[in-house]
Amino acid sequence: MGIEKMHPPKYWRDRAEEFRAKADNCEHKRVKEPLRKIAKTYDDIARRSELIRTVQDAAE
Repeated sequence: MGIEKMHPPKYWRDRAEEFRAKADNCEHKRVKEPLRKIAKTYDDIARRSELIRTVQDAAE
């Protein structure tokens, strides 16, 4: 089972937004970019989660 199945897409989008906010509020350049990369990863997981749910819905 992939991590995408563990939570709905909204969960992953909320996590992405949380890390984007952390990056925006961070004063240290060396920390900002990794936080933004984490946010992008959560956005990618949210997209995959939507695809999985769409395929599952179509199969039912």
